[in-house]
Amino acid sequence: MNVLALSLSRGLSVRITETLILACVALISWADSQGLFPRLENVGAFKTVSLVPTNATCGFPDRSTFCHSPAVAQSLQSCTQRLCVQDCPHRSAPPAYTALLSAGLGGCVTADTQDLRPDSPHNSTSFLFGNHTSCVSSAPSPSPRLAASFTLALWLKPEREGVMCVIEKTAHGQIVFKLTVSEEETTFYYRTVNGLQPQIKVMTLGRILVKTWIHLSVQVHQTKISFFINGLDEDSTAFDSQTLSGPVVDFVSGATRIGQSFNGLEQFVGRMQDFRLYQVALTNREIGAIFAGALPTLHGQPHCRCPGSHPRVHPLRQRFCIPNDAEDTTGDRVSRLHPEAHPLSFVNDDDVGTAWVSRVFTNITQLHQGVTLSIDLENGQYQVFYIIVQFLSPQPTAIRIQRKKEDSLEWEDWQYFARNCSVFGMKNNGHLENSDSVNCLQLSDLTPYSHGNVTFSLLAPGPNHRPGYNDFYHTQSLQEFVKATQVRLHLHGQYYTTETPASLGHRYYAVSEVTISGRCQCHGHANSCDMMSQPYQCLCSPESFTGGLQCDRCLPLYNDKPFRPGDQAHAFSCKPCQCHGHSQSCHYNISEDPFPSDHHRGGGGVCDDCEHNTTGRNCELCKEHFFRPVGADPSATDVCQPCECDAAGTQNGSFLCDQMGGQCDCKRRASGRRCNQCQDGFFNLQELDPDGCSPCNCNTSGTEDGDITCHPHSGQCMCKANVTGLRCDRCRLGFKFLPNFRDGGCEPCRCNPFGSVSKVCDPLSGQCTCKADARGLRCDTCREDFYGLDVTGCRACGCHPTGSLPGTVCDAGTGQCHCKPGIGGRRCDGCLEGSFYLQQNNSFLCLPCDCDKTGTVNGSLLCDKSTGQCPCKAGVTGPRCSQCGPHRYNLTTGDLQGCRMCECDPSGTFPQTMCDPGSGQCRCLPNRQGRRCDQCQPGFYVSPGNATGCLPCSCHTTGAAHHICNSSTGQCTCQDASTAGLSCDHCRDLYFGFDPQTGRCQPCNCHLSGALNETCHLVTGRCFCKRFVTGSTCDTCVPGAGHLDASNPWGCSKTSSQQPPPRGQVQSSSAINLSWSPPDSPNAPKLTYRLFRDRSEIYATEDQYPYDIQDFLDTALSPYTSYSYSVETSNVQGSTRSAAVTYRTRPGVPEGILNLSYVTPVGSDSVTLTWTAASHCAGPIEKYLLSCLPFNDTQPCAPHEGLGTSATIGNLHPFTKYRFSVQACTGGGCLHSSPVTVTTAQAPPGGLGPPAVLAVSSTELRVEWAPAMEPNGIIVKYELDMRRLGSDGEPESPESRVFESSSWLRPRPLAESANENASEPPLAATTIQGLEPYTTYEFRVWAENMAGSMSSPWASGQTGESEPLSMAPPSVSPLSPHSLNVSWEKPANNVTRGDVVGYEINMISEQSPLQPAPVVFSQVLARTDPQQLSYIVSGLKPYSTYSFTVSLCNSAGCVASASGAGQTLPAAPAQLRPPLVEGVSGTAIRARWFPPAELNGPPPVYQLERRETSLPASGARVEKGVRFPGHGYYMFPSSTLPVNTDFTGECI
Repeated sequence: MNVLALSLSRGLSVRITETLILACVALISWADSQGLFPRLENVGAFKTVSLVPTNATCGFPDRSTFCHSPAVAQSLQSCTQRLCVQDCPHRSAPPAYTALLSAGLGGCVTADTQDLRPDSPHNSTSFLFGNHTSCVSSAPSPSPRLAASFTLALWLKPEREGVMCVIEKTAHGQIVFKLTVSEEETTFYYRTVNGLQPQIKVMTLGRILVKTWIHLSVQVHQTKISFFINGLDEDSTAFDSQTLSGPVVDFVSGATRIGQSFNGLEQFVGRMQDFRLYQVALTNREIGAIFAGALPTLHGQPHCRCPGSHPRVHPLRQRFCIPNDAEDTTGDRVSRLHPEAHPLSFVNDDDVGTAWVSRVFTNITQLHQGVTLSIDLENGQYQVFYIIVQFLSPQPTAIRIQRKKEDSLEWEDWQYFARNCSVFGMKNNGHLENSDSVNCLQLSDLTPYSHGNVTFSLLAPGPNHRPGYNDFYHTQSLQEFVKATQVRLHLHGQYYTTETPASLGHRYYAVSEVTISGRCQCHGHANSCDMMSQPYQCLCSPESFTGGLQCDRCLPLYNDKPFRPGDQAHAFSCKPCQCHGHSQSCHYNISEDPFPSDHHRGGGGVCDDCEHNTTGRNCELCKEHFFRPVGADPSATDVCQPCECDAAGTQNGSFLCDQMGGQCDCKRRASGRRCNQCQDGFFNLQELDPDGCSPCNCNTSGTEDGDITCHPHSGQCMCKANVTGLRCDRCRLGFKFLPNFRDGGCEPCRCNPFGSVSKVCDPLSGQCTCKADARGLRCDTCREDFYGLDVTGCRACGCHPTGSLPGTVCDAGTGQCHCKPGIGGRRCDGCLEGSFYLQQNNSFLCLPCDCDKTGTVNGSLLCDKSTGQCPCKAGVTGPRCSQCGPHRYNLTTGDLQGCRMCECDPSGTFPQTMCDPGSGQCRCLPNRQGRRCDQCQPGFYVSPGNATGCLPCSCHTTGAAHHICNSSTGQCTCQDASTAGLSCDHCRDLYFGFDPQTGRCQPCNCHLSGALNETCHLVTGRCFCKRFVTGSTCDTCVPGAGHLDASNPWGCSKTSSQQPPPRGQVQSSSAINLSWSPPDSPNAPKLTYRLFRDRSEIYATEDQYPYDIQDFLDTALSPYTSYSYSVETSNVQGSTRSAAVTYRTRPGVPEGILNLSYVTPVGSDSVTLTWTAASHCAGPIEKYLLSCLPFNDTQPCAPHEGLGTSATIGNLHPFTKYRFSVQACTGGGCLHSSPVTVTTAQAPPGGLGPPAVLAVSSTELRVEWAPAMEPNGIIVKYELDMRRLGSDGEPESPESRVFESSSWLRPRPLAESANENASEPPLAATTIQGLEPYTTYEFRVWAENMAGSMSSPWASGQTGESEPLSMAPPSVSPLSPHSLNVSWEKPANNVTRGDVVGYEINMISEQSPLQPAPVVFSQVLARTDPQQLSYIVSGLKPYSTYSFTVSLCNSAGCVASASGAGQTLPAAPAQLRPPLVEGVSGTAIRARWFPPAELNGPPPVYQLERRETSLPASGARVEKGVRFPGHGYYMFPSSTLPVNTDFTGECI
């Protein structure tokens, strides 16, 4: 923008927009040096703009013209005509489409009106493709033909996994195009003029899911193809874009199938709906509209579409379109609007390069009436600090700016501008009375002909100072003055164009930009604001502790001071209440604030609804029956703990405790904070005991260290080791001697386990109970004549009567008897060493051995105790070892071997003869001599073949020196060096022709160069010649040979022949090892070799006989190349050459650079990688090896091997960093690429186990869980669900969310994490409070990462027991006059609040009929098992009323019922005294009586009986027939009635 200046009245100079922005920002920045305020922005950009009159824009209804804006005055007189065209250059309406599911449904394709895509219109239908053979639908006939640009769009819901065909068209048996989908990839097959091309694959893992509706669109324009899943991705982009190898070629003829390939495979199983074919490439916005139901909004002319070649709207400049695969900065863009379009939206499109142009006004009246521009700020009330209007045309002569402070209010005047303010009835640059006063600023007479601007600055210091402009934050009216939700501009008149001779075509308004600079109203507590939300939302500073869309209120726990906006000097952040974490909110009470006018001192915060049993203004106190532990953190959730005083141990059963420390008021012998235990030395805490506990009365002699304490419930004292008894007053079984003072307590009995009956002894004497043969205090010795106490008991001594001394017994430990001399053994039943046993009748003798130590081993004098045999040396015999055995001799003392063997030569001795036992001389045959007879006499020698006897020598008379030969071999001694043989009658080597007369031979004289050796024929004397030598002495070469040489194995040489070709061994890609053998006929002692490669000599060498195999390593060869080799061999006579052989070097390591890359998006368990093909120069590529290595200890991923240049590695772990590299391999090695690091995408967590539920108290459960075994990403949240279970184990309350923990959780250490910015993990444990006692709850945990969530199995836990709530009064019913049946019912579990451990029946009152009031007392009658629900009370008084209570007890306590009363049945009265009779007259008697002492029933009915007294005669015997008066009785004497006889009397 040009740097222009507009001179205003009173010398005010306003620079261009940028300068004004900087100046105003500087002013505002000074004002809010302490408070936080968002930066100034153009809050009117891209907002809704309207115009009055509505048809005042050029180009409507048809295109129009106007004159180009003038630059100088002369330009006004002429007109450079410009067009104004508001029509769209491309499409402006959605194109028609073909519904592909409208006809041709197969028999198994079912129409469905229930399972429809999201937001389906009324009367929609989806189509279900079943899992049947040929479950297909045919496209409408004729089959649609694809254009070079087209779009396929449909909704689908797959019902199974695997590759499934969506649509396929074929012609002449060939694929034209096909679209398949699966969970992992979407594939598009297509044909160009060059035939079927490689398919286009898009990895869709995680985007296409089974049993989920998804919308799929395929957009094709020429060679560009884009895929869209569920509408548009970020910035209105496609999910994936690729390039085809050419435009798709379709045919008129052909058939189209939907739901299955023509080969009968890839059956689609699931639902389809709204399958459409567009014969154009839809724009991205239109694809988004198909998915969402409406076109995404645009600021300017939203009905104008992009062309198919550039289907995406530029994200920053909405009037341009760009290709799908282009970056935002690309220069490849086309205009979505007509180049000559000037719509109203250009007024605030944040682009000064565009301008709105009004229609040309036909007369001055229209120009003076002007136009009105309204801009709705839309999403809230903003603070506006200046408005800049930039004009492309000459400026208006008058401008009126209005605002709406709120949308519901009327328009208010804000500012006037005019060349002459009288047009508004106002003064030029009028005085501003107040901060919110409105005046009119005079415009200059000299304004630019174009590109001028007008600025309305609300806080500018001139030309007239607005009151409070320099104290904005303390001027409330000025703060209200800058607020606006809508802005309206009235433009009237125009500079220059109403003057002559200006061209009428200049009479229009052209506005480049209206900039409304302002900020969100955040009350000084935020420096940023989300202006995209509806309404806008200030991002409140955490340090301000404010909330609300505009940071206009304090957070619930920050009301210690009233809310106050920040200003230029102070932030005025909200102050926290001191609720110690026990309240969710607080409120301000001015009466509690000692400094209500000072924000930084004092405070009036009052906490609301204190939790965790706290109370007080700051939740600093505990409620009644609760206390704070000493040193406890006031902010801890359990800071106030229940007193839980034990009524049995407190004075008067009080439940109150001290507020600090919680000490309850204990009885005399009770102790502990809760008075729930006895003092040392006391036990059995009882409520009825006035002192609380009973004394232990421990026996200090039996307790540890004389301890007097005992178990608090049982009274058991702490006994020493091996001491027992409630009072530690006796020894345990197996122990003895309880002394008064002994550290160790009772001693163990230590009864011998082999000799005692048991381990128990007398606790006073210590005597063990012994077995029959055992004796002693511990039963550890044997009785007389027994020994060896062990597990079998004692054993009898068993001393031998002959060998033992009379009158003796054996040793009690060893059992050794006392033996007579010479006799040994434990029982004295054997002989000592040096003697042997001799049995005689019933007795025995021990005789001496008398061994000859000359013949015994080691000179031993001991013999076998049973036989008396001495141990003889080898070859020695006899009981005493005193003589040699057969064929042995020379028994001597110094010879350790015993007697020696005779060893007579069997061929020189007489058969079956033995040598002399003293000298060892054998008996020899004739002509034999020596001790062994193994030598011949002189003139004889040993017969060969082991024959007996000797043979005479056979020496030649002339050839031998004498007739005596060698006695072993028979060899004679020859007299001449030329003779040899046994008898000296043959010629020696190198001699021939033996002469019997002289006894001599002649020498051979062979030629050493030609003979094989110096020997010759023994008779003829002819020498043995080499191969190429002849003659009797071998001194001549054969024909064709020459060069006689002694070193030549052939004697003479010939030309070599039959040279084998070289043998090659390929060593590598650059080396071949060659070896060759000498010629089959070398024919010479020395050879010269020359090695040829491709007929060129590469190596030469020599060799001499004996020849070796030659070898040569040929290096520096080219890889994978064939070479021909041959060998030429030469000697002194000539040369010969081998046949040629060919060998090829191995392939080498490929050369070049191997580029590896991966395809995005990356899946959670797979990655697709591609790489460049390697060169074949070094040999054919045998394979590409793609390796994969995880960065952590995750299970290694499987490598890929193949010949392709792409691969998908599956079975990967989600959210894991892998390093990939590829190798291009030949037979000679591999070329390595640089590694590529890829992090797999996140996937929903897996392996989340059930939580652990632990009871904390009767109303609290602690729930803990371990992180998911497979987090598959960053765990960002844990949620805990809870539901209550009934007694039948079924849920009786709906599940509810009771805990949520949000944060970031690294699934592995930082160095191995795929996310380097992960922070602390979310909490994995919580305590759920406020639960019902003894109730089972189920919990499950939800773990959530960026890809999804999963839940754990349910796990249950039960809260702890608590004292029962209540007990219904018992029912009391009579059974007899002396017994009542007291019965009751077990309450429900939510009342018992624990397992019932028993019931206690108490009688509390008794009232007999004679008592005016019941006698009140308390007597425990019985304690019953939980299963017993009635009790019979006996021994009661008849017709009395008794009251009973039943106490229900669990492990936490008891609760007594209200009383229930019952009355026993009546019984006969008792203790009725005789009546008192008083005579009144001769015929009257007065009778009086007292009531019975025991009525035993209701008031009695008295029956008075009268009887006359009998008058028997005293001492008279009564017999049958004797009369006596009636109404009496008579006692018969005992003798009257027979004994043992029943008798019935009768009066007559």
